[in-house]
Amino acid sequence: MKFVVKTLQLIVGSLAAIAIRIVYPVRHYKFGRLPSHEIGHYASNVELYLCEKEAKIHGDSQKIVDIWYRNPDHAVANNQLDTMWSRVIKISDSPITRYADAISRRLPGGSRFSISHHDRDAYGLYEKTEPHLKFSQTETEKGEAFLESVRMFPKQKFVCLVVRDASYKQDQFVNRDIAKDDYRNNDINNFKTVAEQLAKDGYLVIRMGAKVAMPFDIEIPGVIDYATNGMRSEFLDVYLGANCDLFISTVLGIDSIPEIFRKPRILTNYIPIANFGKYGPQNLIIPKQYWLERESRYLAFSEIVASKDALGSCTSSYEYQRAGLKLVENTPQEITLATQELLARKNGTWQSTVGAQSLQEKFWSLYDQLSPSGIKSRVAGHKPIIGTEFLRANPHWTV
Repeated sequence: MKFVVKTLQLIVGSLAAIAIRIVYPVRHYKFGRLPSHEIGHYASNVELYLCEKEAKIHGDSQKIVDIWYRNPDHAVANNQLDTMWSRVIKISDSPITRYADAISRRLPGGSRFSISHHDRDAYGLYEKTEPHLKFSQTETEKGEAFLESVRMFPKQKFVCLVVRDASYKQDQFVNRDIAKDDYRNNDINNFKTVAEQLAKDGYLVIRMGAKVAMPFDIEIPGVIDYATNGMRSEFLDVYLGANCDLFISTVLGIDSIPEIFRKPRILTNYIPIANFGKYGPQNLIIPKQYWLERESRYLAFSEIVASKDALGSCTSSYEYQRAGLKLVENTPQEITLATQELLARKNGTWQSTVGAQSLQEKFWSLYDQLSPSGIKSRVAGHKPIIGTEFLRANPHWTV
């Protein structure tokens, strides 16, 4: 019986793939598979697609009808995000849609009828458009009720903090060599100082995370270990990320939620460097350090640029090991100074100097020499901020 059903679905899918060609260009239908199994891509890829469509970047007309379907091989990463997208885009639950897409892609002109999406804001559209997702009144009331229950005083501003560790991929992929991704893991204890300082400054700090290796061992008023204390929910993961004053991250999927809601982010311990150019000026970045073990020193950025091992683009722990490198995490002080800088920039109290601007220019001048080339925006000047105090304290990043 299953064979008969699948055969019928394939036949109908084939007919649909042919039909969309017959009605084109009177009506232009496109099929697209949602990256629904990963919260980061489910957030940013769809948002950027809609931004580019709104801006007519690719000459899209109103005649185009997008029909999306979820990844059939994996569960939806976040059901709240899925619910919100279903209010904005057409998501088909029929398996015929994915068969029609698969067949259409194999027919002549397949790319014309398929949705292409990515997570890079190449045209600086986040700054020019409004978020496409909105919370319903009921959702807003639910989210605000939670916040009022944990705030120390009414309307207290809050900062979200998420730190990736080994449990992040361990739970997602049973047969994956998770050691390959160790270079992206970090120690939550290095974020105690920034949490304490933010709490002292009157902010509520909420430690996020669906899967974490250890609790945030800090017991001071104003810091909530939401990831381990039983408060966490898929709804709050989205609501908190969308409404925070600032989001501190070590770069993992959930930090795409504040990104698509246009919230400023601090991306700490970030590598590979070649990815830096995919972000805009609402983001402040400080990278991990490259410690050359045989010489007991940090590599200069110019050495990374000149390396034949493409060190600026490495995406495997084993590649760094083969190059004789140990990756050094950002210090508590570096993280705290970066946070204070972005808050000052956000609040309009940051005092820039000629020297500070020169450091940015030197960093990006070296970045432009990376091989393979680093990601670059199509919009002049559309770059993230590299932590000013980090560059001052680590001159090897500008030589």
